[in-house]
Amino acid sequence: MKWIKDRMIEWQLKRKLQLKEAKEIKIPEQFRCIGILANSESEFLETKEVVRELWSYKVRIIGLFYSEEPSRLIEAFSSQHFTFWGHPSDYFNEFKLENMDFILVPSLHLNPYLRYLLLENQSGFKIGFYSKENEPYLDFMLGQDEEDLGSNVHHLLDYLKKIKEAC
Repeated sequence: MKWIKDRMIEWQLKRKLQLKEAKEIKIPEQFRCIGILANSESEFLETKEVVRELWSYKVRIIGLFYSEEPSRLIEAFSSQHFTFWGHPSDYFNEFKLENMDFILVPSLHLNPYLRYLLLENQSGFKIGFYSKENEPYLDFMLGQDEEDLGSNVHHLLDYLKKIKEAC
């Protein structure tokens, strides 16, 4: 059954990428709400920790991570949260409808479910690390310099701050 969902989500992704329109990218004056989409619980928690370190509780964080195993965190989701036809369930309404200042993607290789959610959200700015796979989905990418995810996320957010100050 999961393989059918996988095929349907891939088909939905291709369709959405073809319909994707060019948009104007604006960096907000002040960050109030940040989204995080990660491949695993550890990536999600480490990225969330870096964001809290930089902005404390001055920003609201809405995030999701993919996990096929049950998790104690409400941010976890799996293929079960998608319909047979590859559409997201009501579980994702807040993430899809929330207009976040930017969405941070700490993963180099996103699974199809995460890519679909990234395309579904209407936020104006999506950032992450460079990989050929992420290129059509992200607006601002930076190469990973080090092995440590925390320091890479820190560098990415520092560059975003510098760009915001320059604009």
